[in-house]
Amino acid sequence: MAKENKEKELKKKLSKKLTEARDLAKKLETKAKKSVKKAANEAEALAKKDVKKANKVATKVVTKATAQVEKAKKAAAKPASKAAPKAAPKAAPKAAPKAAPKAAPAKPTSKAPAKPAVKRPAAPRQQTATPSAGWTVAALVAYARTKGIAGYSGLNKAQLLAKIKASGK
Repeated sequence: MAKENKEKELKKKLSKKLTEARDLAKKLETKAKKSVKKAANEAEALAKKDVKKANKVATKVVTKATAQVEKAKKAAAKPASKAAPKAAPKAAPKAAPKAAPKAAPAKPTSKAPAKPAVKRPAAPRQQTATPSAGWTVAALVAYARTKGIAGYSGLNKAQLLAKIKASGK
């Protein structure tokens, strides 16, 4: 019997401890839930503050952008309205000068046609009957060509004169 009594007492003690443990677990669970709820509320409050700040910043940015767009529209409208009256009077004077420049492009402006004229002049410019320092290089080259003197290409004026005088032609 003593054993049975000890077993019953142990069972009662275990039952009490188990009940205490369950109560403690419930208390801890309640505390944890409260802590989680509190943290969630704090996070939500911080998020709301951040959203308010973001909205304020976005409102400022939109306001500035709208003001800039309005300024640009006004600036675009002013030159267009001022340019229209000025364009009409200037159009008539410009029409006459435009006719004259159309004839100007007919003249050759490239350097290609000028080179053949320099290489082969039609008639050498001669101030005297014999070549002298007053002649141009082109005239001296043409004279050397007509007289049949070879090796004149690449020479300067002084060398050309010397070669022509040395040939005796």
